[in-house]
Amino acid sequence: MRKIFSVLLAGAFFAASFGVSAEAHEFWVNAEYKDGLLKADLGYGHEYPDPEPIAADRTHLFEPLKLITAEGATEMAQTGADNFHYEAAADLKKGDYLVIGNYKPTFWAKGAEGWKQADKAKYKELTKADATYAEEAAMYAKLVLNLDGAEGMDIITKPVGQRLEMVPQVNPATVKPGQRFPVLILVDGKPAKTAEVKAVYAGFAGDTKDGDPANEYKAFYGRTDLKGVINIIPSKAGYWNASVEVKVPYADKTVADESVLVSRLTFMIAE
Repeated sequence: MRKIFSVLLAGAFFAASFGVSAEAHEFWVNAEYKDGLLKADLGYGHEYPDPEPIAADRTHLFEPLKLITAEGATEMAQTGADNFHYEAAADLKKGDYLVIGNYKPTFWAKGAEGWKQADKAKYKELTKADATYAEEAAMYAKLVLNLDGAEGMDIITKPVGQRLEMVPQVNPATVKPGQRFPVLILVDGKPAKTAEVKAVYAGFAGDTKDGDPANEYKAFYGRTDLKGVINIIPSKAGYWNASVEVKVPYADKTVADESVLVSRLTFMIAE
């Protein structure tokens, strides 16, 4: 378990005391800030909240992580031996911030030869067979970062432009277990009506491994209303991970059948 998540859990404990590809892998962000340095991990795998090394043939699918402040976006740099680890020097004061990540739109197709990273035409070229299904997969990740006990909404309640985006309507630092945490879901800038939203907290699935049916269980499940808002109800204090998936018909059916969009929001809930 990386240090970043250990620090996040320590903070929660202190407060309490005091495409096929897009669907198979979760995508999230962990981050911590200390002494002028922001450290963040790009989580891509099956073991939330622990990040895993990203396969060499997939690193190009990710944009660099970005820090969002009132001044705009600052691109972070991949640093060190772990290809999922990013850092950026930043002079951050007490306040609310975001750290975001984007998995670039990528085509995946399925046919007699299984799944390939390709649209329908490319699948035919690679396998000499027709694809029975093809999708454009894209994923988006966002982390709410509150520094020095901040509970404001200067940054986190504003959209940043992700195609499928989870936008908190209040600061999760003000939400206690059992209370409502309203989040607006936008797809192409418009409310995502009746979209399915799920959430878990770190450790919810215990020691389950990849492929265990228990991994499909969630601590929260609901749908957005007609204004695109979901009231997530965190059942306990901890490090939470909420996600939404929306499918949009692809305009050119000779290329792909649909776009499969997944967005994920990570945040802390204190006791």
